Amino acid sequence: MYHYTESGLSNVYLVNGFTVEVEDGEEFTSIDDAHGLHKAIAMAIVDGKRPMTHEEFKFLRIELNQSQSALAKRFGVNEQTIARYEKGQTSIPRTTDFCLRQLYTESLDRSSSLGYFLELLADAEAQAAAVEIRMQEVEDHWEIAA
Repeated sequence: MYHYTESGLSNVYLVNGFTVEVEDGEEFTSIDDAHGLHKAIAMAIVDGKRPMTHEEFKFLRIELNQSQSALAKRFGVNEQTIARYEKGQTSIPRTTDFCLRQLYTESLDRSSSLGYFLELLADAEAQAAAVEIRMQEVEDHWEIAA
């Protein structure tokens, strides 16, 4: 078996699908269909029944091609929060675990709309912070000014 640490995960072993070659006394390993392998690893994580580890969280983020900053924006947290999840310094909330699994699933199948709603929430929060609320008194009550 080959311990596939190149994935960033410490618990992945390949039974086959790899070739080891020795050239000038150095050992080189090549992986057959590395893209397909990473997709299969990601699905094993997504379909897993236990909470995600910090390594798995980082793996899925990278597979989604998201920076810590971009993912933080989607989840409504700061970049350091994502970094702490990935370093194992902070436990990953169940809702965040679920959302990351769903985002990965959505990246494979566009029928889910979680990513769209997370973007809407992030945009709405940014817009709400920048919008003035103008009120006017009309007769005997207050209402939003036109």
